[in-house]
Formats: sequence, C-alpha cells, structure tokens
Amino acid sequence: MTSAEPLDKTVLELKDVRASYGNIEALKGVSLTVQAGEIIALLGANGAGKSSALKVTTGLLPPTGGSVRFSGRETKGERTERLVKRGLVMVPEGRRIFPALTVKENLLMGAYFRKDKQEIRRDQEWLLDLFPALASRAGQDGGTLSGGEQQMLAIARGLMGRPILLLLDEPSLGLAPKIIRGIFQTIGEINRTRGTAILLVEQNARLALTASARAYIMTTGRITAEGPSKELLENEEVKKAYLGG
Repeated sequence: MTSAEPLDKTVLELKDVRASYGNIEALKGVSLTVQAGEIIALLGANGAGKSSALKVTTGLLPPTGGSVRFSGRETKGERTERLVKRGLVMVPEGRRIFPALTVKENLLMGAYFRKDKQEIRRDQEWLLDLFPALASRAGQDGGTLSGGEQQMLAIARGLMGRPILLLLDEPSLGLAPKIIRGIFQTIGEINRTRGTAILLVEQNARLALTASARAYIMTTGRITAEGPSKELLENEEVKKAYLGG
C-alpha cells in the first residue's frame, strides 16, 4: 500500500534548511534524511522547531534557505496537494479530523485525489481491520469518537493516501498510556508490513526512541544530536535532558 512513484533510497532530505515566522527564525540550518522504509524520530522540547520542520517538508512553511528534496526531487515551488499526490502525507498535531463526517467519510477524504475506486475500498477495509475500534463505529460521526479513536482515524485517513512517507506530529499527545502503546504498535506494524517510511515528531522521547531506527534531537531551531536510537537511549546527556535520568 505505497505510492507507485519510483523510490529514491533517500525518501526525504532537508539540507541546511532555514525558515522564519516574520522576524523569528524557527529553523537555523536543519539537515536530516529519511531512507526508504525507515522510522525516524525527531525529538525536542516545545518550541524547538520540530513542527516547523514538518511544515517546511510539506510546503506549508516556505524555507528561507537550504533545500528540501522528496523522493529525489527538489520540492521548491510545489504545492502541498501535489506533494500529497506524490506520496508525502502528514497527520497533524491535534488530529484535525472532520467531526461532522462519519468514520468512513473521513477515510474517503484521505483518498480524495485517487480514482482507483476498487483499491480505495480495499484500503478502507484494510484500515478498518487494522483499527478494530473504528470498524465498530464506521457510521458514527468523527466528533463523537474518543481522543484515542480520533487519533486512530487521523492516522488511517493519512494512510488512505498511500504515502511513501508518513509524517506524524505528536501522535501520543493527550492520550492514555494504554492507548498510546496500541497506536505505536500499529505504527510499527504499518512500517513492517507496508514499508511506509515514517518521520515521527514526539515529545515522549523514550517511546519514540524505542519505536525508531534513528533519531535527531532539535534545540532552538538546530539539530544538536543524531544517531541510532538505541545509542541515544543510552547517551547520558540525552537521558538527563529527555528521559528523566
């Protein structure tokens, strides 16, 4: 269930990217890569620039310097909807489902640009199997779901676009630990079975490092540490700053 567009091994590359909100520089030369099939974590405190990095990646925030390449092509000048069609999909912080639409209608909104009706139905069935809590509420309005169910729906809606790269912005925010564990297990399953690359922005550093292969740590708009997630889990400075140790 991935886009038909040929994959460059490097799915995403940010190189010395800068971006600003007015006079405030949010990104100060950020460089990172995501390889095909990887789960990468992007960690940092509130205001570190994590969400800004995602916005630049999806074209929602124009960079003031550096370059962004997705699937081997520079994204400068490409509209967000074109990037979605190419396989770059973001699940934003706060879920942002359509509360007045049913679960099934929300899923269909994730496939708004697709014309392959039979495959859309198959993907919808697959996702309702993947998230059984949604299957039992398929005809319910999205706004009536619990917070955890809404997060599941937001992820499922994103997957209806058949992404090459799925950007997840704070998927654990505001959820109970049991729900978080279930969602992260499903994220891992999606990556293993479908080969979808995932860039995960998450404040729960231990959870993100456990789920990912590599990680980058941001501080005030800069990447200040990077490496294999297992190594960062054992790094004393990372433990002190992010893991409560």
